[in-house]
Amino acid sequence: MRLPVFGVLAAVQMIVVCTVDGLTRPGYDPARHWISQLSLGPGGWIGTVNLATCGLWLILAAAGLRRSAGLLLWCGLGFVALALVRTDAGLGFPPGVPTEHTLRGLIHQLISITVGIAGIGAVARIGPRRVAWPLAAAMTVTFVAASVLVLLDAGGVLPGNPSGLLERVALFAGLGWIGWFSGRAAWDASGRPSRAAPPTGAAGPGRTPGGAPETTEAGHER
Repeated sequence: MRLPVFGVLAAVQMIVVCTVDGLTRPGYDPARHWISQLSLGPGGWIGTVNLATCGLWLILAAAGLRRSAGLLLWCGLGFVALALVRTDAGLGFPPGVPTEHTLRGLIHQLISITVGIAGIGAVARIGPRRVAWPLAAAMTVTFVAASVLVLLDAGGVLPGNPSGLLERVALFAGLGWIGWFSGRAAWDASGRPSRAAPPTGAAGPGRTPGGAPETTEAGHER
């Protein structure tokens, strides 16, 4: 298996697992709550494993990509760190759990910002610029808006706003683009053997179907 294909796996897994888990978890509102909050409460192990494995897939994809590999590596390491450093309970989730304000939660938020910046940078550097740059700009706007809105929600200024939805737009768009680029790179890599020189005895330039060298090439060999 070509390593870049793991970028496709990361994108598909994150989008599918977050969507299904978010729609089926009691008390969880995908429009309001952030993806990392799926690591909290009963069934939180699903969200934790999802973050950790998606991070691992991005690390493997980065190992197979030359361009922007460093930024993708930071994204992968960041996802693993988000799984290890759990976020605080808040915004009414998990249900019945008091809001927390811990050092662990603050570190989690700083890691989230780092992952967001690295992801935007990775998207801007891969693929055609006419698409990558506008997409990175849109991700920047939605990610910053989501970050501001979640603070307003937590402070009771604008409760119930769609910060979680904006986070998903930024994350899914970025992973989708990374997945597309990774898949294309894996496809190109897998196609290279077919363009290699034919094996000994096969029909090709300088050989007849019967495997005997043509006169011109034989003359060069002599």
